[in-house]
Amino acid sequence: MRQINLWLIAVVLSGIGISLSQNYSLAKLADLKILIAEKTPSENANSQLPWEDLYNRVPPPRDDVPAGSRGDICVITPAKPGKIGVVWSDRPLFLWRGSIRKIEVRLRSSKQALWSQTVSDKESSIIYNGAVLEPGQSYDLVLFNQRSVPIFRVTFQIMKKEERERITSDLTSLEAQLKQEGATAEKIAHAKANYFASRGMWGDVLLEAYKIEKPSDSLSKFKNSALEQFCPRN
Repeated sequence: MRQINLWLIAVVLSGIGISLSQNYSLAKLADLKILIAEKTPSENANSQLPWEDLYNRVPPPRDDVPAGSRGDICVITPAKPGKIGVVWSDRPLFLWRGSIRKIEVRLRSSKQALWSQTVSDKESSIIYNGAVLEPGQSYDLVLFNQRSVPIFRVTFQIMKKEERERITSDLTSLEAQLKQEGATAEKIAHAKANYFASRGMWGDVLLEAYKIEKPSDSLSKFKNSALEQFCPRN
């Protein structure tokens, strides 16, 4: 009799275990469904952002670089050769095509570096991370070849204070509104990039794109096509 009772207890406990296991599995499945439901809309929203359309707002300035020209450099941002590029950000993006070893930022026409950074052969972009650059001040970006010889220089200026503050106010309002709507970081970056693109401020457009650490496929495609948009090879 005792053996029968023990057997019955074992059966009951087994049934309880199966029930708990099933309930646990169902709970985990429910959690997974919630996770997918929370994650998918953001990913879908980012993938549908029309990054490529920004190139149609104000066509980017182009700089033809002969295909296969060894050592030729094409700077995309912050400026083009012979022109002073004006940027809003005091921590601008430096983007180029070609093989270099180092870049420096100097006060315009100075030989003393305010900031320098060694780069690898695989790198073609860096977001400036030195001391904050001053509104209205002009700077030289100097690029060095693999022998650490300066080979290329462009001049850029941080936008003057009054205009810069106006744009900062616009962007702050834009970001606050989008955050209230629950926008993703990439959607906010796209909205800011669209703002800059409508004004032909390509250095700041590209900065917004390159600040996103985990870009969507749409944004990755936009970034990858930047070289051909600005520095097409003949």
